[in-house]
Amino acid sequence: MSLTQLTDYAWIAFLAIVAVCVGVSTGIDYFAKRSAKPLPKQVMTIDEIAKFVVSEAATLDVSGAQKKIQAVQALLDQAKQENKPVTEAVAKGAVQHAYDQMVADQAKNGATQDYDAKQIGFVSGDENGQG
Repeated sequence: MSLTQLTDYAWIAFLAIVAVCVGVSTGIDYFAKRSAKPLPKQVMTIDEIAKFVVSEAATLDVSGAQKKIQAVQALLDQAKQENKPVTEAVAKGAVQHAYDQMVADQAKNGATQDYDAKQIGFVSGDENGQG
């Protein structure tokens, strides 16, 4: 067997492997598009939006229930803008999950509570800073 024959066989084997990979990829793509379930990419996007709206709602000066209502509505509005079909129940679950993750992350980092900001006093003890 000569070097030319070995090279030809190697090329044939390489092309056969590429053809099989392209066929498998096409099949996966076809079945993924026909799937009734949302793809993970879509779920991740909703999850990311939920994290943003929960963070934004945490800055509001309203009750916790009102924050959740506003976060759910913000999530529904954003999903509608991006043409992502989301029901209210899914939006509530995504917001609750994002909130739970935020609380768990704060607990893990040692910040278990939000502390009220207090005014910093002047060094001299005088409000005008003069002393």
